[in-house]
Amino acid sequence: MIGALVVLLVVLRQTLGPPPSAALAEGTVETVEVVAPELPDVDPAARAACEETLREIIAGWIEEARRRSKGKVGPANVSVAVHAVELAPDRAGVLAGLGSDRAMAPASNMKLVTTAAALCLLGPGWEFETVFEAGGGRADGVLQGDLVVRAGGDPLCDPEGVLAAKRLGEAARALVAAGVRRVTGDVVLDEGTFAVPAPPPGWPDKSQHWDDYCALAGGFTANGGVLLATVAPRDDGSARVFVHPSPHGLKENYALKFGKRNDVRVGATVTACTVKGELPRGLDGWSADFAHPDPVELFGSVLLDRLRANGVRVDGDVVRRRSPPGGDLLAVLRSPLEDTLVPINTHSINGVADQVFLTLGDAVAGEGTRAGGMRAAQHALERLGVPTDGFAQVDGSGLSRNNRVSAEQVVALLAAVLAMDDATSDAFFASLAVAGRTGTLEKRMKGTPAEGAVFAKTGWILGTSALSGLIRAPGGRRVLFSILVEYPRVGGMNTNVFKPMQDELVLALLESGA
Repeated sequence: MIGALVVLLVVLRQTLGPPPSAALAEGTVETVEVVAPELPDVDPAARAACEETLREIIAGWIEEARRRSKGKVGPANVSVAVHAVELAPDRAGVLAGLGSDRAMAPASNMKLVTTAAALCLLGPGWEFETVFEAGGGRADGVLQGDLVVRAGGDPLCDPEGVLAAKRLGEAARALVAAGVRRVTGDVVLDEGTFAVPAPPPGWPDKSQHWDDYCALAGGFTANGGVLLATVAPRDDGSARVFVHPSPHGLKENYALKFGKRNDVRVGATVTACTVKGELPRGLDGWSADFAHPDPVELFGSVLLDRLRANGVRVDGDVVRRRSPPGGDLLAVLRSPLEDTLVPINTHSINGVADQVFLTLGDAVAGEGTRAGGMRAAQHALERLGVPTDGFAQVDGSGLSRNNRVSAEQVVALLAAVLAMDDATSDAFFASLAVAGRTGTLEKRMKGTPAEGAVFAKTGWILGTSALSGLIRAPGGRRVLFSILVEYPRVGGMNTNVFKPMQDELVLALLESGA
């Protein structure tokens, strides 16, 4: 059994090779097949015992769901898939497989596919590039024409929402160093092959599009398309509102005061950014995240402000044009792909995941669209030796209900990434949330043997729950696992039933070799 695993690791390492050639970026997606041997059962008796334990745990929690939902959720309408592979010094193989070949909606577990595909096809050292070109001649610090900016898909995201302004300020200073102090024309944003930002099929309805998890993606963005509002008290007791990235290009509709209530309304439309209401006096910190209606417009507003703040006068406006003529290279803003992994996998930021998905399509399939992203993802799975039957990916975040992947495919993906070179494998697994300690797992499995030993990605949209990742158990044991759940869209089930069920299943897998 261990020999089969060794063969698998060797085959993957030797076959994957370097990132794809430039030919792929021209729209020709090659197919690199990796034929990896299937792992046998760890031991028929051990697998049977493990699966029986898992079934008992699942049955108990589904009964709890039936009780809590008063019969709305139960055995007839809940599907739970579990797949687990054991990687131990003395044994290796399939530890459990319950309904694991069925393609299901993975929610944010789709982010595992997005990041693995990006690392596989682009490599951990790859960088987003936003290119600045002269759209005319230059003399005495004057650019006679447009400043052309080519889209690179960079999320420009950080927890405080200030990275975009900082990095675009650096680009502005680079332009000054290149001899540009005035632009007589426009700042032209070339979105290239990237699609116009819009929600994909299967996303939540319009009533939720203002929320941060529905942030749109495109060729340009700032802070992953998300606005962050914070407040500070003035001397007279009123509230001062800060919204980053700034400026955001929208009318400021701010009217926040301190009083007795905690009642604040926030959001952004195509015309205005609203932060209104009342906060209780003495509140120690307050913030709210919400989506900007157009990430390209947000990028343009921040860029124009940073140009002017750093001494570059722009006579025209910020405009959007596809494939405008350019000229001399003036500056390139580069950001590491690796910097997006923790925001995506630890903190589950949807807008960043979708930026990577579209950029993957642009870089690999020659089309920065959702169709291009899916082509690239399928190519990555084929290259990694992961079967693609039933697989469907329409966004990078997993927010769409039209995404489909099986628990078996997720585990095969994790195994393939684990078999890649150390830099790629380490970057991927280090980006996952850690049970009881970080990100979306910070409060889960705390104080149990799983704390600090489980590295995983969570996932939830109403009616779907998921948890997949790596267990590092005592004695050098490692278990790769995926748990996918589909259930009726009844509130409270994920928090009270399916999250604790997943945690108990993980603990059972951790202890299965004891």
